[in-house]
Amino acid sequence: MRDGGAMDDDATRHSMAENDSAADDEGRGGADGSWATDPDGDLADESRLDGGTGTEDDALPVTGRILDDGRDALDVLLRVVGPECDGPPALWFLVLDATDRVLPLVLPIAEVPIVPDAVVCANLVHVLASVLEHDAPGGSVVVGYVRRGGGDLGAFEAGWSAALQVSAQREVVRIRAEAAIGRDRARILSTSW
Repeated sequence: MRDGGAMDDDATRHSMAENDSAADDEGRGGADGSWATDPDGDLADESRLDGGTGTEDDALPVTGRILDDGRDALDVLLRVVGPECDGPPALWFLVLDATDRVLPLVLPIAEVPIVPDAVVCANLVHVLASVLEHDAPGGSVVVGYVRRGGGDLGAFEAGWSAALQVSAQREVVRIRAEAAIGRDRARILSTSW
């Protein structure tokens, strides 16, 4: 949500199976920011957590990267979430420092309900506030709403976004960007750059 407003209609959309010809060598789309994958659009075959090396490296290859905009945030989320985009509903939180540098703190919350619970949401944001205060003073979070059929603004994404925004305002947690990620597509829903 830009400047606390409603979700933008012009948010960047990313089809996992479209725009393969526009993709560059890093797997990111061209000027339109579309995420490009293989022609089958199957993200489960693409290794992301280890930077595509095929190793079992636990370190995130995106740690230390400074995010400049929503496209950068979506690129990092896609690399971190990897094949989990084909799973049940989940929330993924990336922690950024005050300069928008990705820290080695990723908080995946698996199998969340489709409809958010206000108490669960408040507790979750309270934990995020503690993490930011301790590990990233002045920092923020990037939120990924992940589910197999996701990748755009649906009831799951809209509900959790609204609930998290309310709790984040109470706890003074800055949400830098929100993205919807599904098996076949992904999209930035809001940014505050």
